[in-house]
Amino acid sequence: MLLPGSVLDTMNQLTRLFSLCIIVLCGFLPAACCAELSNADNDGFIVVTNPPPTAEFFTSTPFGAGPLMVSFYTSAAGEGPMTYRWDFGDGATSDRQNPTHTYTADGDYTVSLTVTTPYGTTTTTMPSFISVGDPPVTEFSAHPVDGPFPLVVQFLDASAGRPTAWNWNFGDGESSTEQNTVHTYAAPGRYFVTLRVSNTFGSDGLTKSDYITVTEPLPEGVVVPGTVTTGPQNAGGFFGLVQVARGTMAKNLPTSDLIPPQFMALAAVLTSIVVLLIQFLVANIAVLAQAAFKAARFLAELGGEHLVGVIDEKERAARRITIRKLEPQLLGLSSTEILVIEGAVVVVALAFLLADRAALTLEMVLIYIAVGAVSVVLHDLAHRIMASRHGEDADTRFWGLGTIIMFLTAWLFGNAFGQPYRNLVNRGDDFDPRRAGIEMVAGPAVSIVLTFVFLAMVMLGGIWAIAGGVGFTINLIMAVYSLMPIRTMDGLEIWHWNRGLYLALFIPMLIFYFYTFMVLA
Repeated sequence: MLLPGSVLDTMNQLTRLFSLCIIVLCGFLPAACCAELSNADNDGFIVVTNPPPTAEFFTSTPFGAGPLMVSFYTSAAGEGPMTYRWDFGDGATSDRQNPTHTYTADGDYTVSLTVTTPYGTTTTTMPSFISVGDPPVTEFSAHPVDGPFPLVVQFLDASAGRPTAWNWNFGDGESSTEQNTVHTYAAPGRYFVTLRVSNTFGSDGLTKSDYITVTEPLPEGVVVPGTVTTGPQNAGGFFGLVQVARGTMAKNLPTSDLIPPQFMALAAVLTSIVVLLIQFLVANIAVLAQAAFKAARFLAELGGEHLVGVIDEKERAARRITIRKLEPQLLGLSSTEILVIEGAVVVVALAFLLADRAALTLEMVLIYIAVGAVSVVLHDLAHRIMASRHGEDADTRFWGLGTIIMFLTAWLFGNAFGQPYRNLVNRGDDFDPRRAGIEMVAGPAVSIVLTFVFLAMVMLGGIWAIAGGVGFTINLIMAVYSLMPIRTMDGLEIWHWNRGLYLALFIPMLIFYFYTFMVLA
């Protein structure tokens, strides 16, 4: 049966509506099931949320002199409200987005920023991000600063201000960029040294003119006191310093094949006594031949008053040596005495130059003369000041025999054990052993003090070490020789006044003398 057209159209519309409902239901039902499963277990499904924030930051003033004010800026990005936590590296913090902080102390500072949002936390750390300080100030040292080529020199940077780059110019065409470096000079000459240092804040330079002196190699046997000697025999500490001040004992001496180095000092002392004995025998040989009892008297005097005291009395009587009262010109010294002391200074300098077998350069000669002048003048002035306080006349005389002894022992044994002058004091009839002892102890006391002052100078290095070594040797020998218990020297008067004080001075210095020149040889 045929249906009317209107009915047929209505049925088609219902069919299409029904199909559409089936399609919609088929699409939503699985999604609803999946949604329930997802809410129940969260397994096997991806949940997409907003990313955590970024924490980048920067500043326009990363370095400068303190106090340094720094403004920090962040370019952090993220969703939701953000909180900030700054750590400026010096113990200070901030929770502002773009804070300002002032650094007061020099140094390198690590800065960190932590940014937090509902979706996470991010921290960015920048090591040494801020540097606070000043340009460097250049300073340096070198050791040794002189010597024969090839001369190996250690250079040490002592610059302030934390430099980060170094540039050395050694003056011979060579350079280095190390902080502390070693350089070898291969040719003689006087060299400047320049060091330029720099850091983040700037740079600075320093030039020391004629800082390094390189000489020709020394001839065999030439010794420079105050320079380090090498070898297994070197001591350490105080006695190591003494050994450096004394210099090497390996000298080219005429007696080197006959006497071991450690006995040279003893040989010098014995030779000094033997020369005095020969002079005495020559002066008194006629008298000794005439009468045996005078020979016995000589032996008694030798054991009691000592040999040199007898020689001195004989010489003064024979030459009619008297105490002169001269008009003082300088430091209480007469013009004649000034000439005597000047001559004594030259004699001491030449004798010790010979003893040390030192190089005969102008610089070395001037060092020996200057050190000898200080040693001789201060020793003599100490005597004279004490004599003047007691109202007594003093006279300084050149002593020929003492000069001969100095050069003889210096040439044979490398040890100038002698003295080219002597002090005479007019004590009058009211002789006081105490007063005489005080006058005589002043000179050796000054020499003892100078011995250790010059020894300390050795630690300064360079020309000061050379002068210290020379002065140490001169004053040590002068102190021991002047303390000998004989009338020509100071020791006998000290012995008569205070034997305890005399032994406290003489015995330690004598032991120190032999230790220096025998044990450390």
